[in-house]
Amino acid sequence: MYVEDLLALNFMMNTSLLYLTARLTGKQPAGIRLLAGGLLAAVYSLVIFWPGAVFVYTWAGKIAVSVLIIVFTFRPRRSVELLRLCGAFFLASFFLAGTIFALYFFGSTPAVVRGGVFYIAPPRPGMLFGGVLVAFFLIAGVWHFSERQRKGRDLRFGLLLRNDGKEVNVRAFVDTGNQLRDPVSGRPLCVVSYRAVRELMPDVLQKAFDHDEDPVRALANLTEKNAGRYGVVPFRSLENAGMLVTFRPEAVIITGQCGSVERHDLVFAITAKALSLDDDAEVLLNPAIMESMGGVVI
Repeated sequence: MYVEDLLALNFMMNTSLLYLTARLTGKQPAGIRLLAGGLLAAVYSLVIFWPGAVFVYTWAGKIAVSVLIIVFTFRPRRSVELLRLCGAFFLASFFLAGTIFALYFFGSTPAVVRGGVFYIAPPRPGMLFGGVLVAFFLIAGVWHFSERQRKGRDLRFGLLLRNDGKEVNVRAFVDTGNQLRDPVSGRPLCVVSYRAVRELMPDVLQKAFDHDEDPVRALANLTEKNAGRYGVVPFRSLENAGMLVTFRPEAVIITGQCGSVERHDLVFAITAKALSLDDDAEVLLNPAIMESMGGVVI
């Protein structure tokens, strides 16, 4: 291989690694700095022509050169930032090397074993470039999925509903499309699956829901003690319209990643339908509730 070919190949690979490192860490260095860092790393490959350059082939030498390239390209200001960049750079290097190695052996690659040593021909530049593309799309896909999962976790909460000496734990999800409000009080309404709060319901409502009867009519049979916590609210969707029974429990404890808050003003519209196919969400929280997270912090 000629020197210019070695430089061009290493320049392409190392620039790709630096770009992947920037994407993994959220950095946005100037394009010229990425190219300059890739060129510096390519020049490092010429040490194979330097007699006696034993140190650069050791683990310590390779790590030292990698840190130098990271500092030159990204100019980190803190040691923690430098460690994070180095970790991402090595992760991208190992991921890219594994991708190219996998593509290499998916093809008809000749391999020879002689004297207990496994010999393979060096991969072609086209395969290296293909490995870069595959690694980039894989990392981008995994990163996008992990970001969606992380954002999904930020919208998930645990609720403890208490009423009349009973309590139930339910899984809640903030539904940004939920704009329901109580027409009388103007309070934002959450939507809860009947099955999740069945134990808190009085017998007349349990009977109505369990036997597919109209729960709105069953409200007329509530005792004076329970009547004040139930009401109705009109709703309209793409499929149908009608009335839903509303329920205001004595207390609701909302638990998230930042702690717990106790609320006494939350109102839930009860639906007989499941809110998710896998029952992962039993309550759809109104986003207006989260914007004004009042209550008692536990």
